[in-house]
Amino acid sequence: MMKSFAVKTKDALTREDTGQPQRRCCRLAELTGLLLTCGAVTLVGGEGLCLTLRTEHPGVARRAVRLLRAEFSASPAIRIVRASRLGGRTAFEIRLDGQESARAMGACSVSPLERNIPRHCMLRKCCRGAFLRGAFLGCGTLMAPERGYLLEFVLADERTAQSLARFLQAFYALRAGVNARKGSWVVYLKGGEAILSVLSLIGANAAILEMENVRILRQARNEANRAANCDAANIAKMLGAADRHMQAIALLERTLGLDALPDTLREIAVERKLHPDASLEALGQMLEPPVGKSGVYHRLRRLEALARSIAKKEEESL
Repeated sequence: MMKSFAVKTKDALTREDTGQPQRRCCRLAELTGLLLTCGAVTLVGGEGLCLTLRTEHPGVARRAVRLLRAEFSASPAIRIVRASRLGGRTAFEIRLDGQESARAMGACSVSPLERNIPRHCMLRKCCRGAFLRGAFLGCGTLMAPERGYLLEFVLADERTAQSLARFLQAFYALRAGVNARKGSWVVYLKGGEAILSVLSLIGANAAILEMENVRILRQARNEANRAANCDAANIAKMLGAADRHMQAIALLERTLGLDALPDTLREIAVERKLHPDASLEALGQMLEPPVGKSGVYHRLRRLEALARSIAKKEEESL
């Protein structure tokens, strides 16, 4: 099965060789993005609060585990589940219990009651990008650029969705929409420039290159189509004009005879009759002496005008 553009982007962001953010503040910000978007906190009898992250992407699961181990020396439980709400698809569940759960939530300023983006994710430029990367890894979807430009964050609650939309507007002047959809809340961005901005912020360089390649190919195709349409229109126009010329010449030949025409008109009428598909420029080169395109155009117009005059007189005489 071919991977989607979003999955390939997450693959690139979570590869082992990409490493983790160097600064601890950025690692916490990325982890916070993950916790807010694909995490849930539950109360387990006898164990206290339990923190669970669920994702369908194996690379995201591995990255979350690495971050938890690096920051808190945690030993999260990992299991594979088939989630009914995901249509029976496989998901990876990462769980922290007891003190480990409390430490992670405290360091990331995440709790069941607080669904806004924590302040520590907004203080530095590097942390804002890291948080956004975590949010994309946790709940982001990305339409293939061949189909259009759409980036979505699919969230469980409205408060987090509105907080993310405000975050994008306040720090990056990106006007995101927020919609309810099938029990979820979706923050979405449309337009290539806005999506490229987000991809740049989260370090998705491979996705940026692919989008740019598609944009260049689309632009080249559009220009080629415009040129082809223009050529087709010009050809149709030329053929229509040639057909009018032939009808006018036939009428003049039937009524006056071509020999009765002035030399300049007789010569162009003969050449047009012999070469009905020739361009004006080519017709001009057949004359002796050669005549420019404008001169040929005016002579043919005179032939048409003379033919119309004769046709009108024929109609009046009926």
